[in-house]
Amino acid sequence: MSFHPDTISASSSLTAQQRIASLRWRMSAAVLGLSVLMVLLLDFFHLAVSEGAGEGGAALLGSLLRDLVLGLLLAAVLVLLLDRLTLQPLRRLAASSEAFDPSLPPQDWQAQERESVPPEVQQIQHSLSRVHKQLWLQLQSELGRSAQLREQLQQAQAQLDAKNRELGSMARVDALTGLTNSRGFDEALRREFKRTQRQRGLLSLAVLDLDHFKKFNARYGAAKGDEALRQVAQLLTSHFKRDTDVVARLGGEEFVALLPDLGLSEAQGRLEQLREELRALQLPHEDGVGEERVLTVSIGLAAYSPAHPYLSPQALMQAADEALYIAKHAGRDRLSMGAS
Repeated sequence: MSFHPDTISASSSLTAQQRIASLRWRMSAAVLGLSVLMVLLLDFFHLAVSEGAGEGGAALLGSLLRDLVLGLLLAAVLVLLLDRLTLQPLRRLAASSEAFDPSLPPQDWQAQERESVPPEVQQIQHSLSRVHKQLWLQLQSELGRSAQLREQLQQAQAQLDAKNRELGSMARVDALTGLTNSRGFDEALRREFKRTQRQRGLLSLAVLDLDHFKKFNARYGAAKGDEALRQVAQLLTSHFKRDTDVVARLGGEEFVALLPDLGLSEAQGRLEQLREELRALQLPHEDGVGEERVLTVSIGLAAYSPAHPYLSPQALMQAADEALYIAKHAGRDRLSMGAS
């Protein structure tokens, strides 16, 4: 449950001011009534004495008027004294209550104010000041604790965000080779395809498949197969190292290379060079193709261009897959291009 200190202070101080004003009028009326009563009693006594002494009516009337004026003056003096000694301190006390704000440090009365205030009012003021100080200290403690908790929450949120980014990155990375995995590649393909469509640019996509790799694993074992996959991944990353290039492992022995801003002929030249570099590694493969019996790769290439656009990322990927199928059935260890 929350509250606003200003609202409570305003309502309570308004009631206090009204009560002080009402008290002032009641005290003034009481003092005036007592003064008039005293004057009447004195005049009655004076009248009785004067009748006994035989004084005249004019002298008696003058004496009555003089006593009445003196009584009124006495009442005014008493009202002023009561106002100064009692009501003024109460008004200051009400003003202090009106200005009460637990978020501000408590302030004590000045020395000259203490001298003109009755001890009873001073005691009330000191009690209020003590309560104000306790509330202020408690508020400062709660504010400090709140700031500490807020800082801890921000740190925890930052750590959580970092972990989420790390997990998101790990979810898009192939554990064996460190390349982007199929999920990360799909996202990159959609992103680059939209950008290329919007800018009417160029985008080449190559699908690479290691020739007879299942036989390689069967002959040399899974450990040798994993090592060969890592070497191929290193060759790909060293060959396609622009910031915009995306090299991924789709699974098993299949890799892809997404090459933004490269046309079909330029991408073909770079991929042919890659194919020759893989042969140059001389990774033994007794069940491979060719006389050298080394690990080789078949490549299918398709490219998006304003002259030959594709309707979707899936259509571009399908064209590259079909080109790979042609390369495999043409004898492997070669590159085949999609229709242009």
